Amino acid sequence: MTIQEMQQKKRELGITYEKLAELCGLAPITVQRIINGTTPNPRPYTKGLIEMAFINAESASGIVKEEAFQYGTTVKKQGEYTAEDYFRLPDDQRCELIDGVIYDFASPTDRHQDLCGELFYQLMTYVKTNGGKCKPRMAPSDVHLDNKSVVQPDVYIRCVPKSKKASPEFAAEVISPSTRSRDYIIKLKKYMESGVREYWILDHDKDQISVYLFENGDFTLTQYSFSQAVPVAIWDGKCQVDFSGVLEDIAEAQDTPEEEADPGEE
Repeated sequence: MTIQEMQQKKRELGITYEKLAELCGLAPITVQRIINGTTPNPRPYTKGLIEMAFINAESASGIVKEEAFQYGTTVKKQGEYTAEDYFRLPDDQRCELIDGVIYDFASPTDRHQDLCGELFYQLMTYVKTNGGKCKPRMAPSDVHLDNKSVVQPDVYIRCVPKSKKASPEFAAEVISPSTRSRDYIIKLKKYMESGVREYWILDHDKDQISVYLFENGDFTLTQYSFSQAVPVAIWDGKCQVDFSGVLEDIAEAQDTPEEEADPGEE
């Protein structure tokens, strides 16, 4: 989102700098300076928080499929939902709750599932080989972060016995077009705030794996290509995930044309 687009969005929503600051956790003066152009080169992370605030502001105004989450005669606005509301949704409706906003999931692609499966397989193989209390998990699996947030990371790890309300040590998301801004902006902030130690974003379209390590409310970022082995920091780099095998399968699937039906067949 460009600065001009932010200015236009602010006018469309009629939202104040103070409200935007409340939604993204920044000082109002910081938000104002970035949107009005006084700060010419804001940090990408700070700019991303403001973009997230606009997304949440749109959700709170009812733009995001609010009608799908009404219960009887009780109607809530996006931003007001709780974990209790989330767990009352139908079992076949896959979605997430983040800071009171309910987000739908599109059906995952084969490539998405291949990458998730490969990551889970290598993490689980390491645990089975080396022992320990760590338990990798794959979506769909609820992670209850707080009373207004229940997420379903594509892959995550818990390393000590914890309740379902505790944050995992490790979370990974595979980018889909419908989840790009959620994974890069909204979940990044939420995972950092909730105590996740390591967060991977697998973006096959960009040939990029972004590894965020969180500590004391801040993060470090290291980026890898899919051709590189990626160390798992919570295990001191002793486990390294290699995606070369699954990339060959993905490339082969993309190069293989669909079989044509025999003209004589009905």
